[in-house]
Amino acid sequence: MKICIIGSKKRTESDNLLIDTAQKFGEILYVPIEDISLLIDNGINFTYEYKNIIENDIILFKIPKSKYSLAGMIIEALPETTTLLNSPRCFYTCCSKIPFYEKLSRSEMNVPKSIFADNPQAAISDLKFLRFPVMIKVPTSNDKVMLANSEQEVRSMVDALQVLKQPMFLEEYYPEAKVISVLVLDGTVVAALERSPTGINYSGGEIKQTKADRKVTNTSLKVAAVLNTEYAQVDILNTAEPTVIDVNLCPDVLMFSEIIQKNIAEEIFSIAKQKFESNQHIPEIAEKIKKVFKDVF
Repeated sequence: MKICIIGSKKRTESDNLLIDTAQKFGEILYVPIEDISLLIDNGINFTYEYKNIIENDIILFKIPKSKYSLAGMIIEALPETTTLLNSPRCFYTCCSKIPFYEKLSRSEMNVPKSIFADNPQAAISDLKFLRFPVMIKVPTSNDKVMLANSEQEVRSMVDALQVLKQPMFLEEYYPEAKVISVLVLDGTVVAALERSPTGINYSGGEIKQTKADRKVTNTSLKVAAVLNTEYAQVDILNTAEPTVIDVNLCPDVLMFSEIIQKNIAEEIFSIAKQKFESNQHIPEIAEKIKKVFKDVF
């Protein structure tokens, strides 16, 4: 069984855990996504050091969000026999907050009420729909995040940011909420962590293990189903009705494993192996069905 992990050129300890664990299940190839080439020749192939990536049996991604769109393209080029835990659509949806929030909102799930406008002044005209405080973001940068407690503060910040000539994203902020990070794998919640953010954009804070309640569990599983992914970290605010703020399709497996004291990478590759072995029997089953119909008719 050939396993390919597509990650970053700069490996993390979480990457190393995945690589070491994968070696117990089969032949492993680690591919930095930055070094993948797109070859167009009687079709589309993605290559790495003259090796065709689509020849692997199982492919797992461990990449930053900035590479999600490329991951979607790679998956679309793979044969149907390749075993994956993510669909191309989930990567396309989660590459930006706008399609992500839009998808969940259309599926009647709670996300922070938000405003997006290409013209910052247009966003200000819709402020009456939001409650304060609000986060002001530049969609192309995770670092440019500010917190405004009134309409006047929003106007001042927007005036300052207009020199960047970029779209504006405004999002209701819940300073009192804790973040519950739920790890979903194959339709099951395998771990949940709790964090009290110390910075805006729900950053920082001490992380500890927790037990996801029924609402949070149901919400995280519904998110995975809506996004068509079997493997994800779903970040949820513990508001009266759970509010989904993010999804990480390439979670920090080492962090989860260390906190709950269980090698989650073992579960990931065990499930991938089961899926691979099940897929091997599909052609055989299809032939049997065709034979039955041929004998009957």
